[in-house]
Amino acid sequence: MKLSIKLFATIRLDTGHKMVDVNIDKPVNIVEMLKIVSDIIDFDLIDKLIKDNTIIPGVIILLDGINIHHLNKLDTLITKNTTISIFPAAAGG
Repeated sequence: MKLSIKLFATIRLDTGHKMVDVNIDKPVNIVEMLKIVSDIIDFDLIDKLIKDNTIIPGVIILLDGINIHHLNKLDTLITKNTTISIFPAAAGG
């Protein structure tokens, strides 16, 4: 399976990566996917996106345009070629 992970905002700035392509041979959940990508880009995405096994408020993770909050949250299983968009929590005003 091919996963295309698009990184936005401060994650893009912190890592220098706009997109990461990953080939996997078995289904993975969101946390497993984040661990794989973190290893590739040498940046702890889990620390930036998850606290106490929950998505940090304001973080948006989309699978083919669908927010994982409307799926199975962190337990959402990725089983096919997928585009994943990751937006960290942002502050501003």
